[in-house]
Amino acid sequence: MSLSRTAICSLLALVLLSPLGVRAELDWATLNSTREVTEAEWLQLQLSVLGLKLSYPAYRIDLKLTEDSAIEFTFVASSGMAKHLTEELGKSEADEVISYHAQGISDQVEALIRDEFPNLWSSFDPRQDFRGQFLGPGEEWNDPPREIGTWLENKFSWGR
Repeated sequence: MSLSRTAICSLLALVLLSPLGVRAELDWATLNSTREVTEAEWLQLQLSVLGLKLSYPAYRIDLKLTEDSAIEFTFVASSGMAKHLTEELGKSEADEVISYHAQGISDQVEALIRDEFPNLWSSFDPRQDFRGQFLGPGEEWNDPPREIGTWLENKFSWGR
């Protein structure tokens, strides 16, 4: 009895694609070992995760620890949001919306430091230790992002 070429291919595909009891190659003992991490490294990781949590389809937020030990955010608005903030809203309304976002980010960073970094909390001053910038897309596809404004000492200033 001979098998047809189709039957052989089907049998081979069934064997190769069938779920087998495959074990992971990550060593459990290694995964459970401890690792030393500095406060700065742990804070940077927590800030990165927080930035992802705070991002939405209309904007992306990146949080990082700078070389001068400040926490800096970059708020990258979508083209629609950037246009709304810079062309459709009046200056005072746009200031209010942008300040609302910056203050919300600041509140989340403060909560993170208060809850997870008690040694830093006692000296954390958001007026000095927290700043950021708001960006929107450039005019053309290949243009770099354009600055909408900056957040410094708990207030927003318009860019160029």
